[in-house]
Amino acid sequence: MEVIVAPEPMDYEIRGMYRFATLREDSGLAEAVRGRWPENPRLLMIAAEPDNDTYTENLAMDLATALVKADLPVGELRVLQRETADVAAQLIAGADVIVLADGEGEDADAQREAFFGELDMSTLLEGVKKGALVIALSEAARDAIR
Repeated sequence: MEVIVAPEPMDYEIRGMYRFATLREDSGLAEAVRGRWPENPRLLMIAAEPDNDTYTENLAMDLATALVKADLPVGELRVLQRETADVAAQLIAGADVIVLADGEGEDADAQREAFFGELDMSTLLEGVKKGALVIALSEAARDAIR
């Protein structure tokens, strides 16, 4: 399975109380997926910090918004975190685009590794549908599925 690594793919603009995300041109993410992007895909963000719901959900929304702005539409957005871990296999099997999140905390890599271990992520990813894209937002995220 090919994993596209795109660290820090977004730039943020703050206007008042609002934060707007766009894809960074130099991240290479848009170019890496453009010819293979599914039509209105189900995007699944897999948490690096599974107990920090707000962080992962905000990251997923920001990325979906940035993708749409780059003419890469997103049809449905889901998040795999602690509270949805019991349906991990179904979420992964139904996703057209899987994004392995990067965390913001000091121990995010350790949390991700433990969470992926609990879920047996390498086995779950064997159930990825044919043609699905897998994107890691850091090299540590990519390495955690091996």
